[in-house]
Amino acid sequence: MQPLLQIENLSVTFTTDEGLVPAVSNISLTLQRGQVLGLVGESGCGKSVTAMSILRLIPQPPGRITQGRILFEDQDLLKLPLEQLRAVRGRRIAIIFQEPMTALSPLHRIGAQLVEALRLHRDLSPKAAWDIATEWLAKVGIPDAPERMYAWPHQLSGGMRQRVMIAMAMMLEPDLLIADEPTTALDVTVQAQIFDLMRQLMQKDAGLLLITHDMGVIWEMCTQVAVMYASEVVETGPVEAVFKTPRHPYTKALLAAIPANAIPQQRLPAIPGQVPSHLALPLGCHFADRCTHVFEPCRTQHPPLFTAGDCCSRCFLNGGKA
Repeated sequence: MQPLLQIENLSVTFTTDEGLVPAVSNISLTLQRGQVLGLVGESGCGKSVTAMSILRLIPQPPGRITQGRILFEDQDLLKLPLEQLRAVRGRRIAIIFQEPMTALSPLHRIGAQLVEALRLHRDLSPKAAWDIATEWLAKVGIPDAPERMYAWPHQLSGGMRQRVMIAMAMMLEPDLLIADEPTTALDVTVQAQIFDLMRQLMQKDAGLLLITHDMGVIWEMCTQVAVMYASEVVETGPVEAVFKTPRHPYTKALLAAIPANAIPQQRLPAIPGQVPSHLALPLGCHFADRCTHVFEPCRTQHPPLFTAGDCCSRCFLNGGKA
């Protein structure tokens, strides 16, 4: 089966006053229709840069995609003319941004922005588009949806603005939904409601790339998971396999820090040390300075992704087929 999305050897750098920063290093990911791929890792590891690269939303300069292919079905999005790419954005691939205030126009009311997005991609009358937009505001849990259509973005709370962005992305029923920390500002009840809407979209044979730092969300929502650390993927595989038998020390440390996995009346285990600077990444394994299992090859050789069944991990302890 042809993948819905296939990222091959993607690398992205940023030019800064201190030098070139490798934000994403040689990443490869695959997402099938009907699947939810979770991309997990701590802040600054490259998750959002990966998501923005799919639709070529990286600001250039200072950012630059230095290598790789991003195949959406049979199209390489990195080579697609801008006019054709604009037709893909929103209608076939939609993104829920992490910061809704930077994505919503402060000069237009909420309803006008939703209606514009609908009519840009679908042949709808203003009245039909208004009705659909109002219905979606209600679906994402915004109270008094008809009245909120007339609100300005600054009149809404952060959680409500986040829900407006979710409605804007999902109401076009895209083939691929990219959700970057979509429920961070929402309470648990609304979060469950949003996840149910996303599951309904997956039942229509769409694909979801879900970016988060929350391993609990990964377990609840995803079929596949890719763990990122310091600009690169360090482990991938089916969610159940990765959670039950994690192979990379960083993945093991993340799972150990989940409160449900902690020993009662003991402090949650923390990962010692700091994430290395992207300006001075280690020669060997990026996690070596924080790893309790480090040995000589980890310091001098950069580990490839070793394959074991359906899973891959970037660790010499699991050395096998690279």
